[in-house]
Amino acid sequence: MKQSSILVLCTVTLAASLPAFSAQPCTPPDPAMLQATWQGFRTAMLQGQPEQVARYYKFPVTLLPPMDGTAPLKISRAAFLKNYGELFQQNPAGEEVSMLTDMKKSTGKEYIRQMRFDDSKCAYIASTRIEDYNFVYDKKTGWKIDSLFYGSNDLELAKSSGLDR
Repeated sequence: MKQSSILVLCTVTLAASLPAFSAQPCTPPDPAMLQATWQGFRTAMLQGQPEQVARYYKFPVTLLPPMDGTAPLKISRAAFLKNYGELFQQNPAGEEVSMLTDMKKSTGKEYIRQMRFDDSKCAYIASTRIEDYNFVYDKKTGWKIDSLFYGSNDLELAKSSGLDR
């Protein structure tokens, strides 16, 4: 027998002797994971820890205006870290940013509505909103914030101050 024939025969014999492996079924993540992510994010934000807060975002993150008609603002990870204080704590005018004010009023047990999970795509149909934050789920990275509704005055000030750079 030729060497290639022996290799094919061995491969076929080995394949026939291995148990059949099936793909893992698609299952939605445990809802407790999103609650834990929300609580961890909330804690980091209230403690003013930019590096820790950044772990909860999917970049570039989109700052959405509260009403239609205004263009959103895309923030890269570098701009997020560089301008974190002005974006999420105290704006360039010296006022507390509404995102922080609202977070201080939260309890950590905010309502999380159930979203429809598409088994065929192994993904949620849309993002899941908690307060002003839109979370998306990825099997590899878990829950991340991909966009958030940002106060109208804060958004205009962030744009005019160049906080997206």
